[in-house]
Amino acid sequence: MAAGDQQALRVLWQQWAAKVQMFVRMQLAPCGEEANSLAQEVTADVFHEIWLAPLRYDGRVAFNTWLYAVARNKAVDCARKRNRRLKIEQQGDDEDLHAVPDQAPGPEAQLNTAQDKKAVLYCLKRLRNPLQREALLLWAVEDMHVADIAQTQQCPENTVKTRLFHGRKNLRVCLQQWLGLELV
Repeated sequence: MAAGDQQALRVLWQQWAAKVQMFVRMQLAPCGEEANSLAQEVTADVFHEIWLAPLRYDGRVAFNTWLYAVARNKAVDCARKRNRRLKIEQQGDDEDLHAVPDQAPGPEAQLNTAQDKKAVLYCLKRLRNPLQREALLLWAVEDMHVADIAQTQQCPENTVKTRLFHGRKNLRVCLQQWLGLELV
């Protein structure tokens, strides 16, 4: 890419764009319905920045750690601009917990799988601490190590461990409420 090879950018886009977009979408979950379109814009911005300055990646950390750090910073900037522009507070009514409609047609097994996936995504979005949400996404979805997450979040590893512990605990409580299970 440093030599201007557009094919290199295309390959990078194909391998990472969907993951970056999902990561950014979770960062922008408090933006409500705008989260999808904002995530698309931020993802494009991330790859545009990489295209303009590919040598910013110097190899000191794993590529995915660096890429998610770039994406996280862009998402934070986007959220700040949006909040300044709209001058509104984050959305998050608890009544929405029971108002998410089922959209998974088909056999019962497919319906259950779709509902479980929806429940997990919904509960991830509802985590009040965005740093817990981010740590859980990087750990569970991207299979990143605690050390890499710490570098991405620019904090000590023990802080990441604490975020993962509390994030999983909060996620479990939300899922139990969503699925109508008793708290254990």
